[in-house]
Amino acid sequence: MFSSVKKLFTKAPKNSSLEQALAAYNREEYAKAIALFESLARERTPKALYHLGTCYYWGLGTDKNQEKGLRLFIAAAEQGFYEAQMELGYIYRYGHGVTADAKTSVQWYERARATGNPDAIAEVARCYEYGEGIDQNIPRALDLYTIAAEGGNAMAQFALGCFHTKGVDVDYDLATAFYWFKRAAEQHFADAYIHVAACYARGEGVESDLNRAIMWYAKAAKHGDAVAQNNMGYYYTTGIGVVQDEEKATFWYYHAAKQGHAIAQYNLAERYRTGSSVPQNVVEAAYLYLESAKQGDRDAQFRIAMCYKYGEGVEKSIEQFIYWIEEAARQGQRDAIREISAYATPDIPPQEPSQNAKPQTIE
Repeated sequence: MFSSVKKLFTKAPKNSSLEQALAAYNREEYAKAIALFESLARERTPKALYHLGTCYYWGLGTDKNQEKGLRLFIAAAEQGFYEAQMELGYIYRYGHGVTADAKTSVQWYERARATGNPDAIAEVARCYEYGEGIDQNIPRALDLYTIAAEGGNAMAQFALGCFHTKGVDVDYDLATAFYWFKRAAEQHFADAYIHVAACYARGEGVESDLNRAIMWYAKAAKHGDAVAQNNMGYYYTTGIGVVQDEEKATFWYYHAAKQGHAIAQYNLAERYRTGSSVPQNVVEAAYLYLESAKQGDRDAQFRIAMCYKYGEGVEKSIEQFIYWIEEAARQGQRDAIREISAYATPDIPPQEPSQNAKPQTIE
């Protein structure tokens, strides 16, 4: 690999332009780009140093050499090149190829902030919010988030939405929260999708609009948000706002349950127990009930208690039955409370199958 890069380098024209190098880089012709960047790097061209550092640090078109890549990033950053400063902030924040060092990370982010770039301002704001490498200072974080958000940074817009939703060090203002969540979501900041959906669903900060709520829940679900996936399952189960579709409901419950979402686990378990849109499988149902019950879902606790009582999908166990029925009853689960007074009776008629899907909105 090094020999081929060396040949390309020796053949590279002395007057090779940065534009040619960047064009090769963007075409993912990394070996060619390296040769061109090497010529420019001798002249200490910051952008060339940065892109050459990227190739070596992450192993693009050559063997990975993080030590060399780091030197090149620093050389570009010391000349005030914003992207190199941000890269160094990222590298030291997460410890990619170096020992994680929050103080060094924030120092590089601070230097990038001096350029006035909204992305760098937002990163420094985040450091102040969480006290990463610097003393925590929420008012300072809010000031910087506001500057970054107004400059178009989606992370800062999302952060301001969260602050106004919670009323932490700012006014509790759902209309302002929605405004910032919406701006972030429109920039495809995926974490904001479910907040916009919830605002439309509950009419918080904006007029209630179920169709728009479902549209944003669908976006969030496709980006892997488990709450949104469970909610889409609920909508398809009930036919609220969409054409009822049991297969799509199962699809979304499955993906949310796979992420460990307790309510989705319960909803999917109900389908396996009753054989609704999936082949009946009491073993799988019991497994899902138990996983949900462990997370505190009271309906799942009641169901797994009954599984243990009747040996449905699990081995009968009066001890496990009593444990889970009491856990559910403590949380006010009505069927569990009724069962408590009779659980010593050996033969209690089983419950009629029900299909009570549960939605969940963010808190």
